Amino acid sequence: MGTTHPFSSPSPLANQAINWLLLLRSGRATQHDYAAFRAWRDTTPQHHEAWEHLTNTLDGAAADEALAALNEPPLAPSVSRTRRRFLAGAALLAVGGTSAAYVGNLYYPLQRLTSDAVTGTSERRRYTLSDGSKLLLDARSSVDLAYTPHTRTLNLQNGAVAVTAAAHESRTFTVKTSEGLIRSSGARYMVRQQPHRTLVVAHDEPLEIETLAGARTYLDPGMGIRFDMLRLGQPSYEMAAQAAWEHGRIDARGVTLSEIVAALRPYYSGALRVSMAAGGLPVSGHYSLDDVDATLLHLEQNLPIVVQRFTPWLTTISVAAA
Repeated sequence: MGTTHPFSSPSPLANQAINWLLLLRSGRATQHDYAAFRAWRDTTPQHHEAWEHLTNTLDGAAADEALAALNEPPLAPSVSRTRRRFLAGAALLAVGGTSAAYVGNLYYPLQRLTSDAVTGTSERRRYTLSDGSKLLLDARSSVDLAYTPHTRTLNLQNGAVAVTAAAHESRTFTVKTSEGLIRSSGARYMVRQQPHRTLVVAHDEPLEIETLAGARTYLDPGMGIRFDMLRLGQPSYEMAAQAAWEHGRIDARGVTLSEIVAALRPYYSGALRVSMAAGGLPVSGHYSLDDVDATLLHLEQNLPIVVQRFTPWLTTISVAAA
């Protein structure tokens, strides 16, 4: 098995080994699952090699635990303990450990392990800062803080954050993204880092927005806007629905299925894939982030799509046959 970038998708055979390892350590594996795993592993030398490569790439303790489970399946390890075990193992990987890094990255964004605040899959977390400001981090998000006597800066590295900035006469609260800055003296708002652009929703006070190129605007309460490093988009009231994740929901208003799937991925412990044809389908309605299975069922019942679950860790969505 060759070496690739540590955060690229593994080969199909490596993916199978990953799926087995995640299932065996999930706390949901049955005696039948353990027997099925042994049968898969012993089917061909290639299967056995893929399994050995994965467990050997993990640190020794994590590998020993995974292998020991085959002889003595765990009764009921908690999800949080399982995540911590994978995180501990993945954090010690060499750069070339593609498969094992991918395993850990299903639970936590590995490139953000050193952030001041980080959330894992399906996890929203609240924080109260030293000045009384409050944060709500979306799943699989990360931020860094930089407080000085004169500034209050939050660097959003990944995902989304809802900010309730405590009012301060002299220290502006600034959220920094890859595309620019969002400033307020004290306001409630949401910021999401998207590929090559930033999404902002103002809840109850105007916000000052500045791109890296220096373009500026003020965003009124109840409105949302997207911007890149150079340009500011058009503010829209419809865009405010993008903050529904704060309440564990998706508020879809004529968006595409690809956008719905993108919102669900941080809440799904595995690979959630949508075909290009299915991804372009328009979707409207209200959906749950905290119950991904229920959301997928609802979508399947109301759209011409087929949702296929190949393992507990791999789900695909495609257009239904006519």
